[in-house]
Amino acid sequence: MANELGHLPKIGDLTEDQEARLDTWYAKAYKDDNLFRTLANDGLTLEMFLSWVGVVYGGDSGLDRQMIELCRIRMANVNECFH
Repeated sequence: MANELGHLPKIGDLTEDQEARLDTWYAKAYKDDNLFRTLANDGLTLEMFLSWVGVVYGGDSGLDRQMIELCRIRMANVNECFH
């Protein structure tokens, strides 16, 4: 559900496990926690996303890393997202 600005709500207080995962997010991704805190509103969604990221960026997907990055950049561009 979107707020009055059209943005999805972000979780405020994180569990201890979520805090640890956010620290990893900061170390391996970037310092912006908007996506993480939005996904953390639903534990299953966060878990599915982090599992997908682990496969895609961990090298187990079989996809070419350059193609993954090109797709990520293109999706961000299409969605007008700076990530």
